[in-house]
Amino acid sequence: MTMAQENIIPMARAIPASETSERSAISCLLQNFNLLNATTWPEELFLNPRHRTILSAIKELHAEGTKTDFFAVQSLLEGANLLDSVGGHHGLTDILTVMPTGDPGIAEWHRKTLVDAARYRRALATVREAEEGLIRQEADIAALSLALAETAALADKPRASTSELIGKLTEELERREPAEAFGTGIPALDRATTGGVKRGELLTIAAPTSGGKSILLAQLALHSLLAGKRVVFFSLEMSATQVIARLLSSMCGFNIHALRASKPDPKAAHLLPQFISAATKLSKLPLQVESGFTDIESIDSSTRELHAKGKCDLAIVDYIQLVHLRALGANETREQHVSEITKRLKALALQLNIATATASQLNDEGKLRESRAIGHHSDHVWLISHTDESAWIAVEKNRDGERGLSIPATMRGATSQFVELTQKTPTP
Repeated sequence: MTMAQENIIPMARAIPASETSERSAISCLLQNFNLLNATTWPEELFLNPRHRTILSAIKELHAEGTKTDFFAVQSLLEGANLLDSVGGHHGLTDILTVMPTGDPGIAEWHRKTLVDAARYRRALATVREAEEGLIRQEADIAALSLALAETAALADKPRASTSELIGKLTEELERREPAEAFGTGIPALDRATTGGVKRGELLTIAAPTSGGKSILLAQLALHSLLAGKRVVFFSLEMSATQVIARLLSSMCGFNIHALRASKPDPKAAHLLPQFISAATKLSKLPLQVESGFTDIESIDSSTRELHAKGKCDLAIVDYIQLVHLRALGANETREQHVSEITKRLKALALQLNIATATASQLNDEGKLRESRAIGHHSDHVWLISHTDESAWIAVEKNRDGERGLSIPATMRGATSQFVELTQKTPTP
């Protein structure tokens, strides 16, 4: 027996929307054009074409500064042959009467509802665009993750005017206290960079193999911790225990591994109290060391989680050539991946208002290995070089500051420190 086939008409895929809030918001705007002065009302908040048409008419009249009321909107639409597209006079009147007032508080409540719906629409569109690739396991998950992270970070804030921004800048310039920065404790280097890396900025420290990248990153972490900053240290080359050992060696002023040598140093008994004191102090500092992550997606999500818990002012990734993307496109090069990873670290700094720092190897020609984009996306680039007598830390890039400076220093690997040549060794 052959069963008759039913003609099934596929339903349109639902999308996040709020028709009620759209109508209510337009009703408030029709009664109070001044609502446009307080907050932004982009067209993307409205899905209904009728509402977009009315909003456009309201904005045009408001920008002209002419008569701004319901009848002016009706006249403008009629003159442009658009009145019928919004339901005619009766349709426009129906929307006007949805709300009895143009109260700013009511309008703002509905606007926030529309903003949320618009954010979900954007996220949904991003996922649907990648859907086929996800099914075939060919999608660029890293790009999808970044797009969703950017959507999640969208802030619904009033736009500041140019005069307001100038006023804010003037206040910052007139302040006596310096801007918040994350320094290294190397006086000349911190002076050259006006204190160090700032919130919203990415620092890249570059050096050849065994050139001291991790040492300088650890020094940045320790100096920031001692200044009361909350630091997250992602170590891809060393275990978490090794990172802690470096920090403690720097705090103690001696290599703490001397305490466990097969032939103990005669001074070990004298050094043990210093180690205990440093370990006690470090245990109380706001430090989180992560050594189990190797992909940028995990580093990104972990940083956001810790920041949401109030545990991250500075995120350090040691080092960038060891980070990978989960999605490796067949036609993409490693240079493209490194560029994308660097962009993600810069995006973290901007979106979370934290400082980020990483390290990069230099190639045989003394340039950033694998991708020049590392330097392009970074706000600060410091290059470490060595001679027979000393090391040099060159400020290759310094956003809003002087560049081309070179600071002579001594690298002391045993205590994980760079010490300026004119600077005395810190007292433990």
